[in-house]
Amino acid sequence: MPNRLVALILTLGAAACGSSVKTIAINPAPHAMTPRPPETVEMFTSGPPQRPYVDVALMEAEEESSFSTHKTPEMLTALRERGAQMGCDAIVFGGMSSRDPNLGDTETWLNDDAKGRKGIYATCIVYTGTPTVAGQ
Repeated sequence: MPNRLVALILTLGAAACGSSVKTIAINPAPHAMTPRPPETVEMFTSGPPQRPYVDVALMEAEEESSFSTHKTPEMLTALRERGAQMGCDAIVFGGMSSRDPNLGDTETWLNDDAKGRKGIYATCIVYTGTPTVAGQ
């Protein structure tokens, strides 16, 4: 097998093993958002926080393919990391999603029994009032 073909297969395989995060802005932030360490982004799974906030962006983490090795913990980590890059104060979990592979998905060409892709949707929020200090 030519070296280029092997390299292409390895590259495609590595790219299809994780998860991707997509975001869409929904409201302007009440103040400037700056990147922060991921561990300072709060995660809420049973409901939003009690303090005032603005929903800034809708987020969705999804397995990149039916061959993905990422599970829920890795997707939550990916959401927190993207939220940190964006400057979110917190991520509010919205729920799980699933979609069946379609004809445009590469794995359907390689596997007649491709599994559905799991996803998590959430909201990036920013607290109103004084901006929070990363790490506090």
